[in-house]
Amino acid sequence: EPAIDRVTGLRMGAPDRTGMTAVMAGGREPWSPRGAMKSVLRALPVVLSALVLAAHFYRSRSLALVALSLALPLLLLVKERWSARVVQAGLVLGALEWVRTLAFFAGQRMEAGRPWARLAVILGVVAVLTALSALAVKVPRAAVPPATGREPEAAS
Repeated sequence: EPAIDRVTGLRMGAPDRTGMTAVMAGGREPWSPRGAMKSVLRALPVVLSALVLAAHFYRSRSLALVALSLALPLLLLVKERWSARVVQAGLVLGALEWVRTLAFFAGQRMEAGRPWARLAVILGVVAVLTALSALAVKVPRAAVPPATGREPEAAS
């Protein structure tokens, strides 16, 4: 029995509506302006979060972390599960860095007897938005292993 392409729903080896024959499963969706705009809007919070993190690390002269922050959104170009998970992990770590920064500066201001609530609100919002931008990362589905045609062996 021929395999069914998950994207097009057509039998493999059968012509599609353009008369072309699908020879590989899991082909890419055709380009469309709407799909391109969706991808840009999905990447925007990730890129902005990475830029703000890079500026934060640049201010503290951590050039390796600046480079890492700037490289993070580039992993969105790799259409693999691991790259999406690395971007998500980087954004969550970035949010934790903002929380650490908030605690440090708020503590300094408290010791000096200066107001700190506005600083806490601003950095808290930045931390939350950085963490939420991890949700904008689209994680590709896991590859389904090909069926072998054999019955699974019963556990004994």
